[in-house]
Amino acid sequence: MLSIVSVFLVLWPPICGSVVWWVKFDNAAPMLGWLVAAMIYAYLFCVPSALLAGIVHAVAALSFRHYSILVPIAAGVLAAVLIEMVIVKPFLLRELADKAMSSLELLLFASLIASVICWRLTRRFARMA
Repeated sequence: MLSIVSVFLVLWPPICGSVVWWVKFDNAAPMLGWLVAAMIYAYLFCVPSALLAGIVHAVAALSFRHYSILVPIAAGVLAAVLIEMVIVKPFLLRELADKAMSSLELLLFASLIASVICWRLTRRFARMA
């Protein structure tokens, strides 16, 4: 379980940050310095969602013995909502509802990409369990 969660904690934020950068800046070739800065900055916002997604994957793999493609989809949706809550602050629910329409699609796309990549990388850990 620890290996699955650690893969998510290490890889989820840079993947999510680079996908957001790629989509936000119109598929342009990013300058390496800005891309690295976006990946590092993504650790501030994406670590809680990476932990949540890693726990969801680990519980599904170990407890339920179910590790299909539905697991990363569910984890990606939960993580996107959590990233949105971390960015907007959870106690400003009205502001969260207003801003959710503008950035939730982007965060959902980035979370699903990160979830599927990390899911593929942790499948062998789930098989060993």
